[in-house]
Amino acid sequence: MGTSASSNGPLGGVSFDPPWLDDIEIPSHATQPDPQNDPSNDVQEEPTTQDIVAPQRRFKSARQSLGNYARSGNRESLRKAIGHYSKTGMGGARNVAKRMRVSTRTAVTLYDILKSAREGTDQVIREWVSSLIARKATIGEIIDEIIAKVTPNGGSIDESACRNSMDSAIRDLITRDPEVNLFNISDDNIWSLIESFLGYEAFNRLCLDIGQSFEQSSLSPRDKVTRMNEMHDYLAAEIYEQLESLRQKNQTDTSSQLNSILQDALANTFFVYEGAL
Repeated sequence: MGTSASSNGPLGGVSFDPPWLDDIEIPSHATQPDPQNDPSNDVQEEPTTQDIVAPQRRFKSARQSLGNYARSGNRESLRKAIGHYSKTGMGGARNVAKRMRVSTRTAVTLYDILKSAREGTDQVIREWVSSLIARKATIGEIIDEIIAKVTPNGGSIDESACRNSMDSAIRDLITRDPEVNLFNISDDNIWSLIESFLGYEAFNRLCLDIGQSFEQSSLSPRDKVTRMNEMHDYLAAEIYEQLESLRQKNQTDTSSQLNSILQDALANTFFVYEGAL
C-alpha cells in the first residue's frame, strides 16, 4: 500500500521543512488563467517552519512505539507512535499540517477541477473533458489524466507519494461505486475523494519518516502488510471524522477557505494522537 517504508527518514539538526518544499508546483487547471479569477490565487500559503531546527534523534520515541506496534499490533502503541511523531518529531500537530501543505493544495486543485468538470464553468476543462469523451478514454486513462491535472510531477519523494495517493483514492472510490462518473461527480463523492487522498498522504508521510520499523527482519510479510493497512485505516478514519466535522461548520466558497479547512483537519487529527502521550 502506498509509499515504501524503506526510507531512512529526515534527520535532526535540520529544519522541519526541506528547503525545496515550496518549490513544488501544483498544476494550474487553466492554460492561461485570469489572475483576478484564478481560484488558486485565493489559497493563502501557510507559514513555513524552515527556520526552526528539529531536535536530534527527533523520531526515537516514535520509532520505538511504532516498533512495538509492528511486533504486537497493539493499538495504544500505534497511537503513541503517531503522537510522538507529531509532538516531538515534527514540533507539534500544526507543523505536521504545514509539512503536508503540498497535499492540501493538491486536494484544493482536485476539488476545483472536478466541480468545473461537472458544472462546465471553465472552457479549458470543458474542452479537456470533451476530448476524453470523444476518444472514448478508458477509466484507467481518465484516472491518469486527472492525476496529471492535479498533482505535482517533479522528482521528489513527496511528489511521487502524492501521485500514488491520488491514484489509490480514485481507485478506492471506483471500487465502492463502479458506476460513478468522475466528470459528473457529487459533492459528497468529491469530499470522499479528498478525505481518502489525505488519509493516504498522512500514511505515506509516516512511512517515509518513521516507517523503518516495518522493515525489521522478525516481521513476516503478511504481518507487515496487515500492520501497515491497519495504520492507514486508523489514520484515515480520524481524518474523516475531523474533516467531516469542519466541513459541516465552515463555508468552502473559496480555495483559501477549503485549504484552511484541510489544514485544520490534519492538525486536529495529529493533535488527537498527541493526547495519547
